[in-house]
Amino acid sequence: MSVRTITVKEIISRVRQVFPDAPEKYIMSLINDALVELGMYNSKVSTAKLSTTANQMYYSLKDAAKDSSNNILEVNKVFKVYFMDDNGDYMQIPRLVDTNVILTDATSESNLNIPDSN
Repeated sequence: MSVRTITVKEIISRVRQVFPDAPEKYIMSLINDALVELGMYNSKVSTAKLSTTANQMYYSLKDAAKDSSNNILEVNKVFKVYFMDDNGDYMQIPRLVDTNVILTDATSESNLNIPDSN
């Protein structure tokens, strides 16, 4: 998977589709300001292990959450999730992209309400 590249000329063209009279120098200044702001944030990739609980479907990833080594999680995007099965093998959980799927945990089956299709 490659990183998508875009030229300054393409950015200026896109901005001018919305703001046709925007001066090029002003747009360049906005691009530079955005690059400076992006450079202010740290980007890092890390891994963490969490202990699971039987019949529990959701786990906290908020700022106060901790991994199994008691390290505070700093999560803004989850790329992959692996789950260890009973044999000690790690299996990747597929990423859920369809937000219309109704999710339930093991104890809420009787409380499942399916929305009307009207």
